[in-house]
Amino acid sequence: MFTSPKVIAIDDQSEHLAGLANSLNRHGVACLRIHFTGDTANIKPCPDVRVIFADLHLGGGTLTPDHTTDFSTIGGLLERTIKPSGPYFIVLWTQYPDQATEIRHFLERLKGVPGPLDVLPLAKADHLDSNGTVKDEEALMKAIIGITEKLPQIGALFDWESRMVKATGSTVSSILELVSTEKADKQAEEIGRILARLAIEAVGQDHVDVDRFRAVNEALLPILADRIGNLRSGESDDHVWRAAFTITGTQRLSPALAAKLNRMVHIADPGSLEGSERGCVIPLPTTDREDFENAFGVAERDAAPNEFRCKDFAPDDERFRWVLVQAQAACDHAQRQPGPVPCFLGLDFPEIKRNRSKKPSPAVWTSPAFEWYGEVRMLRVSARFPISKPSADAQNAVPIYRLREQILNDLIYQIHSYGARPGKISF
Repeated sequence: MFTSPKVIAIDDQSEHLAGLANSLNRHGVACLRIHFTGDTANIKPCPDVRVIFADLHLGGGTLTPDHTTDFSTIGGLLERTIKPSGPYFIVLWTQYPDQATEIRHFLERLKGVPGPLDVLPLAKADHLDSNGTVKDEEALMKAIIGITEKLPQIGALFDWESRMVKATGSTVSSILELVSTEKADKQAEEIGRILARLAIEAVGQDHVDVDRFRAVNEALLPILADRIGNLRSGESDDHVWRAAFTITGTQRLSPALAAKLNRMVHIADPGSLEGSERGCVIPLPTTDREDFENAFGVAERDAAPNEFRCKDFAPDDERFRWVLVQAQAACDHAQRQPGPVPCFLGLDFPEIKRNRSKKPSPAVWTSPAFEWYGEVRMLRVSARFPISKPSADAQNAVPIYRLREQILNDLIYQIHSYGARPGKISF
């Protein structure tokens, strides 16, 4: 129900921990404080953490000249206890700030969790008196802000993430604003009634119990999308984004990086989705593959080079994959309307096998080149080869991947535009 902490502070000296955490808290930064005693049983994982303030010398004992034991303690906390999913960075809250570079190199060997983006020093001696209390809270916060500004690119991403969280909270508040405050004891019941109506209107009453969360999510997404789409930077945060990147002189992306970005933006791992989900790309069923010419009116040896414009096609080469793309209308899919699932034939193949000398016909839609487990691939789908599959057959198919909404809508638009094109007689 509640999100895991974004900022945590770890120290074995309670007064040092309190001084740091209290300063952050009083300046509006929620900070989870962890008093390290060597027992990690009560420390919960914090997968969403973004900033970790960590004392270097945790748990007492004898200081080793190379601080290897100290590094191992922090590494063990990250791997087995905190388990960050990234991205995050570490602020070394220590009497030995010169060790920040060494521990950053040491943490490159972490297993099972990503390493920190960076380790930046914050000297305790500059901010704590002889009793371990903070000498000047404002100076401490100024130093912390100065540290974060050393990573403006990460700061911009964290700012974006924070805005998304606020937009989500605003969406939740818009639901609560619909609830009458006249009868406090009935508010929870009223919220339930609103959630039920949202779910029913989104997917239809008969389909709400298939996945109640998804039903409500369908109704709230437009509200959230509008709030996100209309976000703008203000005077207080514009400098963060200006420092994050430059526009002039920016080099073009390499093909490999462009392919990775295309995958991130447009291609999703299917997870546990069924093949009947909208946008899923499933293998062409064996029955259709064995009788390809009867199903589509053309032999696959001819369809691949002539319709889909790929070269060196071989039916038994696993690099060339005949697929079906689920292109059902959004409203029909959301409300689980009866009828066969509309699909279109596509060919997924290595990008280097694209025939660059011949353009495909207007009936063929082409995806951007995308990275798929180390290989740059592309997908072409033809409006000329629609095929309907029974819902049960599509449901049982295991998707290869899923097209995200933006690129799926682009595909469907081209398919419908091609089908609606006017013809004329011309002499």
